[in-house]
Amino acid sequence: MKAVALDLDGTLLNSRKEISKENKDILRKLVEKNVEILIVTGRPYPITKKIAQSLEIPVTIICYNGARVVDLNSDEVIYEKVLREEEVSKIIDFCKKNKRSLNLFQNDVWYVEDLESYSTKYYKNNSKLEARLKSFDSFDNLEMIKTIIIDENKILNEIERELKKILSDSVYFTYSQDKYLEILNKDVNKGITLKKVLENKGIEISECIAFGDAHNDLEMLELAGMGVAMGNAHEVLKSKVQYVTDTNDNNGVAKFLKQIYKI
Repeated sequence: MKAVALDLDGTLLNSRKEISKENKDILRKLVEKNVEILIVTGRPYPITKKIAQSLEIPVTIICYNGARVVDLNSDEVIYEKVLREEEVSKIIDFCKKNKRSLNLFQNDVWYVEDLESYSTKYYKNNSKLEARLKSFDSFDNLEMIKTIIIDENKILNEIERELKKILSDSVYFTYSQDKYLEILNKDVNKGITLKKVLENKGIEISECIAFGDAHNDLEMLELAGMGVAMGNAHEVLKSKVQYVTDTNDNNGVAKFLKQIYKI
């Protein structure tokens, strides 16, 4: 296996949002064996960059659930697929009509219309990002890397059903967490982008081990030569992949890689 693709939250990161020494050590050993390491996350690039740099190894970053690929050394955007203005406008109209808080992401900036909403405070606490207050009517360009609606999962399922009536198959819906309904370009998901990035490196997706724990990891785990669900993953995800490892708090990534690479 020539590559390892890693989700962050619930996978490489433990519950304290840290990368354990065991996980760092095994990834460094794999780099010495010329194995490609890729971080594939729903997180924005600025936060992902800090995490990747902490590994102190060459890493390719696929962020925003596959909507953007960035060169860690130069911050150059290698690949990007954004939501069209038409779709974003419809999402904004729906949220305003139904009094739902919406989070917009453009050029690595997180925009909201209410800094005091539950949605804003919840995302800020989880992401450690700072929101920028802006009226959504004041954008010159409504192309967005992604949008997020935050609420209880049952409510989000209903919102997704309603939005699908409006947007049909013109966008991609996914859940990076139970409370995060993410909406992206229809040609985006972690699996599609990972496959493209690996091909550019001369690696087949069948030669990649991928780790994940949430619904937005499914396409990546199904496409990879070895799809590995974490022990803390959703049961649905576990039932659809080949392998299940230990939890993110018990170094599940390191344990599995040590077995595969005989380290």
